[in-house]
Amino acid sequence: MKEIFIAVGTKENLASDIHILGNKWSQNPRVLVVSGKDIKATIIEKTSALFLEENLVLTLVDPDKAIFDELRHQLDILRERIHIVIYTTSSPPDYLKKISHEMLIMDKDRETRIKKRVLAFLKQHGKKMTDKAFRALVEKIKDESNLESELMKAINYIGEKSSIDSKDIHAIVTEMQEDSLISLFDTFAKLDKKGVLKVFENLIQNGVHILAIHSYLVRQTRLLLQAKDMEELCRTNQDYGTFVKTLSKWKDSLEIKTSEKKHYFPYQKPFYAHKLSKTGRKIPRQTLISFFNNLTMSDVKMKRGTRFDQIHVERDLLGV
Repeated sequence: MKEIFIAVGTKENLASDIHILGNKWSQNPRVLVVSGKDIKATIIEKTSALFLEENLVLTLVDPDKAIFDELRHQLDILRERIHIVIYTTSSPPDYLKKISHEMLIMDKDRETRIKKRVLAFLKQHGKKMTDKAFRALVEKIKDESNLESELMKAINYIGEKSSIDSKDIHAIVTEMQEDSLISLFDTFAKLDKKGVLKVFENLIQNGVHILAIHSYLVRQTRLLLQAKDMEELCRTNQDYGTFVKTLSKWKDSLEIKTSEKKHYFPYQKPFYAHKLSKTGRKIPRQTLISFFNNLTMSDVKMKRGTRFDQIHVERDLLGV
């Protein structure tokens, strides 16, 4: 049987609190959050629906007393079909206390809130975490809604080990950032400007420094320009095996003695080089040259101490 729950929290923690509550009842909750005038229309709509998802969690944010006076019958019907959370950002009035005996005071302190979720999740999977690892996790996790998925990555990463340490957390975060950086350039290759901004903003929110993003874009663009030079050697849609042989012959013909071979396309790992080659074919050479020139000018401005580093990189991503 479903129920109505009262949750007392803050507007800043609303998203993460609802995520926590939803996971109490379902492994994959579908959370619907409504406020203001949308509350009445949503209650009426869901009450009249023939079928409702079992994992639906309807969250009413700071509803007026008039809603309960007018729609009490509909709420009594809904509470038997789905979970309902009345989320209030102030001390709950007496009329709410009469609606449900289940009242949850959500933790306002971010670290306390995360710690409870981490302990519960690790216990479920028979794992532990050192204090140093937990501090690293709290520092790195910017979006609390991703907490369980990142913990699952850590659990898969350590394998048979019983405890997650700080080195494991740093390794997972590094992999996550590299994957996100690669996805940024893949989106750029599609000339999807809206998608580029979305990936870029997500990187910033998750703590990737703007200079790290800029450095990656410079390095990646140089590699793609070098990959363009190889296009004449490779047939379009060349299979991976043939590509590796061609790459090896090209590398053997070079006389690069520098220790910084990682900056040269032929010295990339074959699978990564193959991926770069395929991405490079999607982007015109002049577009890459223009983008590289823009990044170079932004680099000069950043080194002068400008306060608008993020704006410069956004402009570079959107300006080609």
